[in-house]
This record gives sequence, C-alpha cells and structure tokens, in this order.
Amino acid sequence: MQDEVIAVYEKENEIKKIAEKLTKYSLADLIKTEHFEYSILEKGTDINLLKDKFNEFEKIKIVVKREHKTSSKITYDFYYELDNETYLLYTIALDKQKPALINAFHVDRNFKRFKKWLINAYKNQLIG
Repeated sequence: MQDEVIAVYEKENEIKKIAEKLTKYSLADLIKTEHFEYSILEKGTDINLLKDKFNEFEKIKIVVKREHKTSSKITYDFYYELDNETYLLYTIALDKQKPALINAFHVDRNFKRFKKWLINAYKNQLIG
C-alpha cells in the first residue's frame, strides 16, 4: 500500500478549518508538481475549470487526509461538488510555506453517490 487514508472530514466546520489554509491563494499561486502537469495532459482536464472553481471553498463537501507511505508526506483531497452533480478533486500538500498542487481533475460521476460510498468505506476514519 502506497498511501493510507487517515481521516475523512465531512462536517462543514472541520472542512472550513482545513480549507482556511488555502484562502489566500489562487490556483495560479500554488506550487505545481510534475505529477499535476502530467495528469492534466493525460486526463485532458480543463485547466480553466480548475482555476475558476478553486476559490469556491463553499463547494468543498469532503476532505480526505492521506499519508503517503513511500515519502511519509501528508496530502489532502478536496472534493468540490459542482452544480451538475459531478465533482472536482484537488490533491494538495499543505506542509510547505506555499501549498503544492499534486493533482486536480474533474470526475464525471454523481458526487452524492460517491460521497455515500466514501463515508461507508472509511467510516473508521470519519472525523466529527
């Protein structure tokens, strides 16, 4: 196993505490990793959609905290629910002075069903 889910946050107040660390940044301000750049090309992700929605923090409905076993680094997956019931995922490392964007993409699946599955799958890691 290369990474482990160590916490799942679904309560609005918990999500706000974590997202607060991003409020002074735009997507352009974040450090972009090579993996992010590769993923954008591989998945054909609309970078403008990612830029436009990034600061809509009220759309974040779940945050998943992960520990990567190979590097011991902690990252956060921010799940933004869109109006069309699909979602965006931004994976960000918050341990640096400026956050690093590891990955981001649009998922063309129903967010509410995914959220239900995620909470059930990781109920032991659920915070709040």
